[in-house]
Amino acid sequence: MECGISQMTKIKNLHMNVDVEIYMSNILKFFKDNPNELINLVPLTKKDEFFVKLREVAITNSEKGDEISLTRQQLIDVCLEINGNPLRIENNSNVIIPTIFGEYSLN
Repeated sequence: MECGISQMTKIKNLHMNVDVEIYMSNILKFFKDNPNELINLVPLTKKDEFFVKLREVAITNSEKGDEISLTRQQLIDVCLEINGNPLRIENNSNVIIPTIFGEYSLN
């Protein structure tokens, strides 16, 4: 029996989807067993959005041929996206704050 390229692609996609589902099942179980860890990352009102974003990144990783598990930076990026990016000063070296003791540089 000859397998065409489209059949091989379907088999590959099915395999990737199974891997993502296993990964997500483990993630859900972890946060179910450790609810305080979830609260540390996102508000409970946004937990569904959090899991959707995790799945999206895991699928993207799988499609690129990377490890399905999210990297630390990817997890941070998901949390920042859901919680909103904190206010950041882009260049601290030029920021000078006047105080009663004189000027203070934040470099």
